[in-house]
Amino acid sequence: METFITLLIPIVLGVWIGIILSSRKQKKTFRQHVKIVDVDTFRKNMRKGQLIDIRKSEKFDEGRIKGARNFSVRMLKNKAQKQVRKDQPLYIYCENGRKSFRHATALIKKGYPEVYVLSGGYKAYAKREK
Repeated sequence: METFITLLIPIVLGVWIGIILSSRKQKKTFRQHVKIVDVDTFRKNMRKGQLIDIRKSEKFDEGRIKGARNFSVRMLKNKAQKQVRKDQPLYIYCENGRKSFRHATALIKKGYPEVYVLSGGYKAYAKREK
């Protein structure tokens, strides 16, 4: 019994470490597919795909990029799946760019092949418009 436990512990630890390392590698792979673009590139190409604003609806009502549709993160992950096509690129933005980057990774995992994130978010876009 003692020999069995002595052999079991390294095996369990090895499997556990392998799972952790493979999940980290997979996260990096998905993050590599997210394309962060500057305001000029975003503005130039956003009409070639679907423009998604993931800010709260109050912020969206205060100001938005013309042509953008507003989805909450929860809705985008669940209900909006049928409203957002997978055969067209997604151009998403939030207030400052951090939230949209995190959720762009999740969208790639769900099968959206092209996801572009506005660097600096809506704040950077609005600052450029002034």
